[in-house]
Amino acid sequence: MTQKDLSRGICSQSVLSRIENNEEIPNIIVIQQLCHRLGITIDQLMLDFLPEELFLRKYFNKMFMYLRVGKYLEIRTTLEYLDERQITHLDKDRQLACFFKAVCAYFIDEDPKKSLNHTIQGLSICVSKKYDGYFDSRILLLSFAGKMYAVLGDVNKAKSYYSQSFELFQTMMADYSERSELSNLFVNYGTFLFKQERFDLAEKVVDMGLKWNRQQCSYYKLKELLELKILMLESRDELYSVISYRKILRALEKLKDL
Repeated sequence: MTQKDLSRGICSQSVLSRIENNEEIPNIIVIQQLCHRLGITIDQLMLDFLPEELFLRKYFNKMFMYLRVGKYLEIRTTLEYLDERQITHLDKDRQLACFFKAVCAYFIDEDPKKSLNHTIQGLSICVSKKYDGYFDSRILLLSFAGKMYAVLGDVNKAKSYYSQSFELFQTMMADYSERSELSNLFVNYGTFLFKQERFDLAEKVVDMGLKWNRQQCSYYKLKELLELKILMLESRDELYSVISYRKILRALEKLKDL
């Protein structure tokens, strides 16, 4: 079948040529029509992309691991490697890459404006809600945008982005995600609210973060959440509860030393 035969009534021959040469990604309607004409299913077509998809998942998971231990230079090295391979085509992967670029811009370059630009770019990418990690990526980007606005002194924008992130978690994520890195939302938003002296909401956020950590059986950011909880209890002179949480904090520090 020639390109002219295959593309007739579906797309132009030049568009089909660009698709075949990995220069353009077709939309789902074009894919369906091309598959129908070729006598194959979309699932059969996607099997060809599976090795590349698995390859990307491996490296994105590696970057999340680096994030948990604060190895930001390794994240940047991984991003540069993926850019060289030129395989981050899908919107969901481009969006996640924007998050990691924002992290590097802030923690390595110490440039919150550059970091904010990356988060806004990531949020502007339209990703299907059917993608399993859709809510994870969006919450991470909204939360990090809130953090950057707070660093830049724009309290209202920070409040707006943090609020969107927290509401999305409450409505869509509570019994859905297993992404432990979402703990950053509770630490950053809780700290922001505490500094704004919005103590009731701050405690609600921190308590949800502690519950989230228990559900995930995760220690990630648990120390920071416990320290925030202690600050809130101290502000109300609830000394008995402070003693209880300090015991938990000491136990956690001992576990980390093992």
